Amino acid sequence: MYEIEVTDRQSQTALDVDSLIQVTKHLLSAEQVKSAKISLVFVDDPEIHQINRDYLQHDYPTDVISFLLNERQVENLPNSTEIPRGRNQVVEGEVVVSTETAQRESENYNWSPEEETVLYVIHGLLHLAGYDDLTDAERTHMRRRERDIMKLCGMEPPQSEMDEPPGESPPTELPLNQKGKCL
Repeated sequence: MYEIEVTDRQSQTALDVDSLIQVTKHLLSAEQVKSAKISLVFVDDPEIHQINRDYLQHDYPTDVISFLLNERQVENLPNSTEIPRGRNQVVEGEVVVSTETAQRESENYNWSPEEETVLYVIHGLLHLAGYDDLTDAERTHMRRRERDIMKLCGMEPPQSEMDEPPGESPPTELPLNQKGKCL
């Protein structure tokens, strides 16, 4: 069972809350998360800057911050090369997204602020599921999974310097809505 709560404390982007909940549920399903209680919080740059400073001691705004609110079930964790990493996990967490950063950054990739916001939600949720981006190898693995999830949601991810050749990891089947998309 997945419980998802959305809090909107920003005015940069009109949010489609139902689509954000759908993307969240699809990702949790694709990651084979057993159950989850997720809070998605949408803020502006000053608020995420404050959160970043208070909790991570980074004195700058950022795109997304994830907080895992429960301990990982170590005995059930897949190894670091497996997909999905959320398999059989009970996940409680919060994902804080700056829509102001999404608005600004989306211009660099020729796609909408809403799509950039969805990317940040996916990135934050993957952190909660056990992915990391602290090393080049982990970052590549995580970016590949982001692209897989976006494609399964009917989104064409923007090209970046971190892109891997297509087909590096097989997509996981997701139940999609009647339009064939998460959005």
